[in-house]
Amino acid sequence: MAGLGSIGNRLYRGDVAFEIVGRRRRWAAIFGTVLLLAILGLVVRGLHFSVDFKGGSVITVPSASLSTDQVNSIATADGVPAPTVQVQQIVGGGRQVTVTTVTITSKTQQQLTADLARAAGIDQSKITVEQVGASWGHDISNQATQALIVFLVLLAIYLAIFFEWKMAVAALASLINVIVITVGVYAWSGLEVSPSTVVGFLTILGYAMYDAVVVFDKVKENKRQLVDQNKLGYGRAANLAVNQTLVRSLNTSLIALIPVAALLFGGTVSQAAVLQDLALALLVGIGAGTVSSILVATPTLVWLKELEPAVRAQEQRLASVKATAERRATSAKVASVAVAGAGAAGGASAAASESSDAQPTPAKQTPGQRSGPRNQPVRNQPRSKRR
Repeated sequence: MAGLGSIGNRLYRGDVAFEIVGRRRRWAAIFGTVLLLAILGLVVRGLHFSVDFKGGSVITVPSASLSTDQVNSIATADGVPAPTVQVQQIVGGGRQVTVTTVTITSKTQQQLTADLARAAGIDQSKITVEQVGASWGHDISNQATQALIVFLVLLAIYLAIFFEWKMAVAALASLINVIVITVGVYAWSGLEVSPSTVVGFLTILGYAMYDAVVVFDKVKENKRQLVDQNKLGYGRAANLAVNQTLVRSLNTSLIALIPVAALLFGGTVSQAAVLQDLALALLVGIGAGTVSSILVATPTLVWLKELEPAVRAQEQRLASVKATAERRATSAKVASVAVAGAGAAGGASAAASESSDAQPTPAKQTPGQRSGPRNQPVRNQPRSKRR
């Protein structure tokens, strides 16, 4: 944790930074591929709506031994097409088999119930049957669609008023990515779309926009402090904002994903379809929302801003100033290296000259002269007197 905090501080100060805005083409290619796969899942596999949306019968059989194959065989024999069978463990002990069918006649329903009771070895009165009309699911779908439209409109108005309309467009683009990816995952997973799934879809809208609004708020602050002061261009200031909020976004999403992952794991183990539907939508939506707010929302915003002539002119001016400063720094470095080299060469030449001057020149000797520092004449020494 200490290391993560240190990285967060360095990212906030700008000591280190991940290049996110500058690689927007890469992110666009990645998200484009993911969106294509999601749409392909919708086309190839489609969404499997639960009985709440298409209507039908839900038959619950308490049994410790009844298997899915037995239920399918019985349903086929009674003329019930492709039932959905789920085996669930009951909290506190026990086991039950839930059989979901399309809308069938009363006679077929009674025959299927009797055959299931005989196969499970229980009295027919212990089997519960629930008829679900398609109108209820239709109403839920309409209300969910209306809620989504209202949310998008209010979100666009809020971002346009408190930020700017380009931020609203970027946020909506990120949100559409999240919705399409989540729906595509549901199509590939084969799980049923139930009212719990709709609740999960509506819940992830807020999570998906939270990170984008946090980043946009920091972009707005950096624009006032850096861009308007001609210290950084809009793209660099936006990239700095993403890095400054990166650790915060990851921590917030991680804290939200841990209980959701636990909910999904528990629903998978207990075969609780309601928990699976809700948890999968939340898990995919929160994860995709966090990544999309970082790699889609801000790069899209910068792309829209760079369409403005004033923003492009400032970027070019700052780039020119930076290039000039770099050239001057390079020239000064080359000049200092040249001066240092000339000084070193001059010092070596002076040292060589001094060494040459210090060496003595040998004197020529004539025959009969003694060797010594100087050739001096030999003087006759007087003889000592006798006493």
